[in-house]
Amino acid sequence: MIATAIISLVAIALAGIFLAPYLTPAAPSTTIRVGYLTADLHHIAYFVAKNKTVGGGQSFFEKYSVNVTDAVSGGYASGGVEMDAFAGGKVDIGFLGAPPAIIKHLNLGVNTTVIAQVNDIGSAIVVKPEVNNISELRGKTIGVPSRSSIQYFLLLNYAEKQNMSITDFLIDEPLSGANMELKLQSGAIDAFVAWEPFPSDAVNKGFGKLLATSSDIWPHHLDCVIVADKAFAANHPSTVVNFLKAHIEATEWINEAKSDPSSSQYQLLVDIGVGFTAREASVVKEALSRIDYKYAVNLTFLSTFIEFTGKLIDFNMVPSTKLAERGYEDKYDFTEKYVDESYLTAARSD
Repeated sequence: MIATAIISLVAIALAGIFLAPYLTPAAPSTTIRVGYLTADLHHIAYFVAKNKTVGGGQSFFEKYSVNVTDAVSGGYASGGVEMDAFAGGKVDIGFLGAPPAIIKHLNLGVNTTVIAQVNDIGSAIVVKPEVNNISELRGKTIGVPSRSSIQYFLLLNYAEKQNMSITDFLIDEPLSGANMELKLQSGAIDAFVAWEPFPSDAVNKGFGKLLATSSDIWPHHLDCVIVADKAFAANHPSTVVNFLKAHIEATEWINEAKSDPSSSQYQLLVDIGVGFTAREASVVKEALSRIDYKYAVNLTFLSTFIEFTGKLIDFNMVPSTKLAERGYEDKYDFTEKYVDESYLTAARSD
């Protein structure tokens, strides 16, 4: 059944040809309000695309005549908070985890669509140094960004694999990455689940220990995506296409830089990471090694998106009735309609 559904999803890639008229540069008068998470190295592509040095004196956004501004200075505390900002009309395009995008769209009807991938893997469960396994956290407090975050979802999945339940723990949320670190260091919580570089930072400072990386929990799992406000995308298709052109170049530049840690390009990548995370270079380097940067919406992405949606329903983070309430037949129909790859197809075809 999944194979049949995925084959049908491939057909929507062909729909990208309808965007051919919008491949001309975007009008510079349109400014995109961009959302991202605070100090989240998953979202470094946004900062790379803004950096003039990366582009040889002209940023990738400038190259494609795209104006961007941070939707909120310093970023959002979690993907759930960012989706709330989408609902309030404060974000046009945003970087955030796939689960909060799915959850807030289905549960609350936030009018968004997924248009590209950002990364997979790159989070971790961090515990006090004396903790050796998750069973020792029974009855203990674990910090998470929010209950709609990818990190909470990964904790649910990890607990299930260890024959435990989320009800075995006390959950402290919502917490920013910095607050999770502070609370673990002070003893207010016993563990946390966060995106990089917060796990690497806690380990580097000696008050935290990695219990499991997200790739240990779910190898090559889908993580962050680019989400667009549907109305904004419909009204500014060329702007969205050109935004994704810059994102593609930034992602390819990142992967080239990571392939040669001795290069000046890699050092610039680290410097950019240090600049927006306010973490030491050694921490940024360690964190970058745990993240895979991608942009493609392909069969692997789509099948994982279907699996994510099913898991969110299984964990009752999304009541099964919500699919029908939002006009979707099932998780396959939802994926086909909520993931709009036409903008990315147009961006890649030029």
